[in-house]
Amino acid sequence: MRANAYLAATALLSGCANWTTHDTYREAAALSLLAIDYGQTRTIAKNPDQWYEQNPILGEHPSVAEVNRYFALAAVGHVAVSAALPPKWREVWQYVTIGVEAAAVGHNMSLGIGVSW
Repeated sequence: MRANAYLAATALLSGCANWTTHDTYREAAALSLLAIDYGQTRTIAKNPDQWYEQNPILGEHPSVAEVNRYFALAAVGHVAVSAALPPKWREVWQYVTIGVEAAAVGHNMSLGIGVSW
């Protein structure tokens, strides 16, 4: 996942009905945190002797390919859900995602897990 893909997704969303500048900021924040989590999860996948993944969907020791697929689908899915939701629910959805991703990234950082692309 590249930053350009995130920027393209948020640019496309700006044309959605009822999509605001604040929606774009929240979506960019959610996708940025998701990208950091992605890099950390790739580090976990590359070092199964040091760490294990806590996401039950991925399992304790996912392959890098599984991590790539999961986060690509998560990013596209998040954008799609954000675009489909009415404004008030979109805001809630985005803030919940930001909170969950910030907690995951912070937890990973506390374990000494950096980001590896």
